Amino acid sequence: MRFYAIYAADVLDAARALAVRVRRRKSGVIWFALLFAGSVWLTLRLGELALAVGLPPNLEITPGTLLFVAFFATLGKGAVDAYHRAIRPESLVFLLSQPTPPWSVALGKFFTVLWFNLAFLAGALGLAVAFLAAGMRVPVPWEFVAALLLAVVAGLASGFTLAVLGSLSTWRRKALGLASYAPVIGFVYAAVDAANPSVRDALLALVAVTPVSLLAVLASARFLLEAWNNQTSGKRRQQGASKPYVPLPDPKLEALVDAELKTMVRKRQVALSVGTIGVLGVALLVLYGIVGSPATLPSGFADLFYPIVIAMAIYVAAATQLAVPGMAALGKELDRLWILKSHPVPGRTVYQAKTAAILVLIPAIVVAVVLPLPILGGFPPELTAFLLLGAVAVSFALTALGIYVGGRHPNFDPNTQGLPDSIAMYNIFLLALVVAFVVIGLPAQVYRFDVVLGLLAVAFIADMAALALALTTNGAARRYDSMEAA
Repeated sequence: MRFYAIYAADVLDAARALAVRVRRRKSGVIWFALLFAGSVWLTLRLGELALAVGLPPNLEITPGTLLFVAFFATLGKGAVDAYHRAIRPESLVFLLSQPTPPWSVALGKFFTVLWFNLAFLAGALGLAVAFLAAGMRVPVPWEFVAALLLAVVAGLASGFTLAVLGSLSTWRRKALGLASYAPVIGFVYAAVDAANPSVRDALLALVAVTPVSLLAVLASARFLLEAWNNQTSGKRRQQGASKPYVPLPDPKLEALVDAELKTMVRKRQVALSVGTIGVLGVALLVLYGIVGSPATLPSGFADLFYPIVIAMAIYVAAATQLAVPGMAALGKELDRLWILKSHPVPGRTVYQAKTAAILVLIPAIVVAVVLPLPILGGFPPELTAFLLLGAVAVSFALTALGIYVGGRHPNFDPNTQGLPDSIAMYNIFLLALVVAFVVIGLPAQVYRFDVVLGLLAVAFIADMAALALALTTNGAARRYDSMEAA
């Protein structure tokens, strides 16, 4: 039962940290509850409207598609949670150095990931039951709920396994490990989504695949030590002087930006971020292959469907790859913050360097997320320009949001690697959704009536977002200086 002791210690530590945060900010918990309930209600309401109005045949969403989306989304969530809890933390050395079997460590960490995510699922299902009892007309058979639970469990287990296999020491071992698990994901897609099965058949397929995914967690435990060693050691530095990644006129700013970027490269954060953005771009291409060109869509959807999809992808990429690093910009220093403070560098330069290192990912978002569909679909040049400017505006705005939250409420908890707790993260992601909708939605309304004014409007919004980013960076720098004085 050693795995249970590890799991219990993680849960107890998280419960104590959550209790402290609740006592400090009770209003944040109330706001989280309202937003969480509103999200569940909105999801059910959209389903109710879709059933009442109907969708075009090539845009219909089947129960199998919903189950596969739940599986794939929790696969990504499980991989991220496993990376931060079981692979990346340097404090894991205390467990790995004990006479504890690796499978106990892996199973204990996986149960922690599973418990946290199932708690959110249980809350969402409870709210859904309450809304359905209140009069919403959305058919939810018990088979679908059981299949959803199994899809979440299988997705989290698959994400945990892929996080371990994707962190092995060499690219060959990573490729072999990931390829060995690919048939499981392929089977879920073929049996749950592509075959368009009934809900009961999808449930049977998930009943078959869930034990396999759980056994894969145990099988991947033998590689946990190798994955942890590889991720915590970082890449070896080359001997001799190296040129800075980004030459800048200010030598102090250049040195700090270079240190930030090289740290991100050593910790493989750049590769992970670019890979995530690339996967998002591939998902858009797959969607284009399934739905078809805009000419095949009904007239009411043809002009709006793909721009809305691209806007949603821009939000996901900017929120996860720009806002999240902004929130962890200061907290990720942890107990090494005194090293940064000992340098004769003002806080403004420090935060400018952190912000500049985050903004390096904007070209990847533009290339992988914004450009492919306009090129394939033959979008007008003015629409492509609008989407490009909208992506820049959203990127600046969500980076500013992340810098503001990270500078105002830095989290130095080593278990989260500088990120806020789950409740705060949920609130911030919803707030980021509102910000992104305003930033790209307002000029989109102007664009529908006048193309030139729409382009000018989105350019103006991008300028305002850049100004907001500069102001939040300076504000975070002032708080950093006050922490130094204290």
